[in-house]
Amino acid sequence: MIIEVKNNDIYMPDYGDNLTLPEADQIKIHHRFLLPGERHKYIYTRDVKVDKIKGTVDGNVEAVSDMEGIARAIITKIENLSIKSGSKTIKVDTVDRLYNTSGVPHMLVINIETHMFLASPEVDTDFLAEPSPST
Repeated sequence: MIIEVKNNDIYMPDYGDNLTLPEADQIKIHHRFLLPGERHKYIYTRDVKVDKIKGTVDGNVEAVSDMEGIARAIITKIENLSIKSGSKTIKVDTVDRLYNTSGVPHMLVINIETHMFLASPEVDTDFLAEPSPST
């Protein structure tokens, strides 16, 4: 069986008037998708704590979602995002600049991180409709 997948995508954040701008002027986030083996680095639960002396188990399980880590791992390029402060304009074209440039709107970063967290490769599911040769 061959499963076809789309390994890269471009996301246009729904932030401010970005989606109403001409496409050539919209902020675009180029990214790949997390590999199955990468997910556990960024999305996991912390170990349950067991106190063998007291005989207790801490039932509080902490879920960890490293949103910034995922964004840093999969964003490959940023288009059409600049921050102007006074007479200085900084082009934010990499994920490092996204996180290390003063003035990048926090809500824009959250919007991007959320999309990167949920991003999943598109799979051609046509193979599911075909009957198995064994039936």
